[in-house]
Amino acid sequence: MGSLRTVVSAVLAWLVVVAVGSTVVWLVISRAGDGVAPTVGADVPAASSSRSAGPSGSPSPRPPSPHPTHPSTPAPSTPQPDAAQRRTWQGAGGLVTVECRGTTIALVGSSADAGFVVDPGSRGPAEVDVTFEGQGEEGRETRVRAHCAQGVPVFEVDALDE
Repeated sequence: MGSLRTVVSAVLAWLVVVAVGSTVVWLVISRAGDGVAPTVGADVPAASSSRSAGPSGSPSPRPPSPHPTHPSTPAPSTPQPDAAQRRTWQGAGGLVTVECRGTTIALVGSSADAGFVVDPGSRGPAEVDVTFEGQGEEGRETRVRAHCAQGVPVFEVDALDE
């Protein structure tokens, strides 16, 4: 009877260790992913509904209005000044990510491809200027500039071969 208790205790202890270990690993991985993956719809403003659910109470008799009613004006197609617009350029040399808030631009990040070195020059607020310098005999260089046009990042790229 003693050996049966020992086996059952060992199996239960093993199950507890596996459950706790799995929970810890799951928590660590999910929290690490929160910092890396963008939140779905993070840059999209929430839409609000202006429809009513229907009449409430008893309707009062009213003459028809001589002016037709129109729905509220639609949101402008250009981004709101306070809404951040993020764009990424990727090409020869690496990638550049910038963000516009109105007319202010900021460098979010840049990363060089293998064989290139990144030189982030201007980081904003009027313009972002990043240069990727090729290492080796080719001497390639790519210059990426970005500015905000109507609240949206616009990239200009110059590829130079030395």
